[in-house]
Amino acid sequence: MKITKKNTGETNQSDNIFQRKLDHLKISIEHNIQYTKNYFDDIELLHYSAPETNFKEVDLSAKFYEKEVSAPICITAITGGPLISKEINKTLAKAAEEEQIIMSVGSQRVGLIDNESLESFAIVRDVAPNIPIIGNLGVGQISDPNFDLDEFQECIQMINADAMAIHFNALHELVQDKGDITYKNFSQNFRLIREQFKIPIIAKEVGTGFNYSFASIIEKLGFDGFDVGGAGGTNFTAIEEKRQINNTEDYTRNLTQTFREWGIPTPVSIAYVRSVSKKPIIATGGLRNGIDIAKSIALGADFGGFARKFLLTAWEDMKEQRITKTLKEIRTLKNELRSALWLLNLSNPKQLKLNKEKYIILGKLFQWLNQ
Repeated sequence: MKITKKNTGETNQSDNIFQRKLDHLKISIEHNIQYTKNYFDDIELLHYSAPETNFKEVDLSAKFYEKEVSAPICITAITGGPLISKEINKTLAKAAEEEQIIMSVGSQRVGLIDNESLESFAIVRDVAPNIPIIGNLGVGQISDPNFDLDEFQECIQMINADAMAIHFNALHELVQDKGDITYKNFSQNFRLIREQFKIPIIAKEVGTGFNYSFASIIEKLGFDGFDVGGAGGTNFTAIEEKRQINNTEDYTRNLTQTFREWGIPTPVSIAYVRSVSKKPIIATGGLRNGIDIAKSIALGADFGGFARKFLLTAWEDMKEQRITKTLKEIRTLKNELRSALWLLNLSNPKQLKLNKEKYIILGKLFQWLNQ
């Protein structure tokens, strides 16, 4: 597939996207851009003193639509576009293929306007022919009055996607320079996509979570799954504050300061989505280890997703042209999840899902869920 730049304006647009993506990577690696509070700390799993299951027989395998994976773990959307993104995605995809887990790519918007960036996405399928791979396009692009259904098809073809995510990032677009802040055409354009494409389509939040009413709306629209992307992990508002592009002389404060902690916590978003849908849920936003995967599943999620954790391992691996640290992190997450299940006297994640006998909720999270 060949995509060529049409004019100077489009060239400038891709250059701006490249720089923004590079900024996001650099800031995420070099700075603490996490939310202040992580609501997974308000969940306690209930220990069982004499597990009856053989530890080695705890089965982590799961099914993601039509493909089997070794564990309910997803490397969630990180990057694509700049040359460095190709190396990051290659590292992550190789490790994901070896360990047989799910991988997502970053927004493919730049791949639609810049032919040179295509390889940073295509490399994922080249080195990971068997695992589930999730494509990614933003609500801003879907909402464009000039949106072309062929663009959605091109995103699928770039990576031979098993599923496509449409990401919702209203706050991030609001605080970044020249962000997309008009979505009124989204529903009608999505219906056209839904009519034409049979591929699973996932609604993906990007750090601010889904509330109950919006989850109900997109469930009825016909999404096939959800990546809740709640508050608690990587904070794109904090990233934009570091970029210092959205400064203005018209106000006394920058929106990135006022809205730094804005969002619905990931555990709350899981509960909201699960209350309106039986479809697959990927829990992202603040998960730190295998115990947090277990907590997410207890609340109703099906998979645990990680982004910054794997960005950091890939960055280290790239320096030595290997995938060792990324592989080790995946295996660590598996071992932690298996250990948590065993200590709960469970033999697989399905036994934990929505099992209220296995956890209690404390503190502010209890208040969120019982308001």
